[in-house]
Amino acid sequence: MGRLLRFEFRKLFRQPSLYICLAVTALLTFLSVYALYSVSQAVMEDFSSVQGMSPSEIAMLAGFSETSGRGQMLKALSSDNVTLLLGIFTALFICSDYSMRTAKNIIGRGYTRTGWLTAKLAAVGCGCLLFCAAAMVVSYISGTAFWKSGEVQSRDFVLLLVQLLVIFGYAALFVFWSVLLRSSGGAIALNLVIPLMLGLILTILDYLIFKDTETLSRYWLAHAMLKASNILADGKDLWHAALLGAAYTAVFTGLSYLVVSRRDV
Repeated sequence: MGRLLRFEFRKLFRQPSLYICLAVTALLTFLSVYALYSVSQAVMEDFSSVQGMSPSEIAMLAGFSETSGRGQMLKALSSDNVTLLLGIFTALFICSDYSMRTAKNIIGRGYTRTGWLTAKLAAVGCGCLLFCAAAMVVSYISGTAFWKSGEVQSRDFVLLLVQLLVIFGYAALFVFWSVLLRSSGGAIALNLVIPLMLGLILTILDYLIFKDTETLSRYWLAHAMLKASNILADGKDLWHAALLGAAYTAVFTGLSYLVVSRRDV
């Protein structure tokens, strides 16, 4: 198993798609922060008569409450950019073993199918951390450059840990589609469409059936991430988000093992 893990991690860091997706994640994260900064600057012109206040204080007065490196870092993973690019990379990384018959060769050398999937999941988990780190670091540096650093609090680490659980839930879902379809094209399509469309569909159903906005949608990962990235989130919201992320991770990881164990490669 150790040799298989070393092989997968070596393959992970030799994947051009990893560095391309990380670079695009970093670029889109910077552009998102810069767009917020540009809008805040335009709005702040209406508050230009306020005296004795710093630019960041004026920005908060104008309604921009995350105008700091800390605030942007805590909001970084709530962007669709991170999950969509993670979905693209996961589909390419998993499905390439099917298209290039790498999985078949590995299993032919005496490794089990579940052992191969375990090594894949470990590599994807490492990729998750890299995507999260890229988004958070760029957000923090950009927010600090445009406004101020902000004072990092101990509670922020709880928020970030819950966000990581939600991201792992996304990753487990992406891996499941990849091992189920075995086609990078189909897996990429689903990994792009589901995060974008499912939340919207559930919100519409909430309005049509329950006449509210959170009966069904509160059980989708995007809702959990929205709660976990809220600086003012209470303990109940954080517990809900953490449990939801853990549940998605467990369920779709289990389904992935079920698919891989019952189908030939």
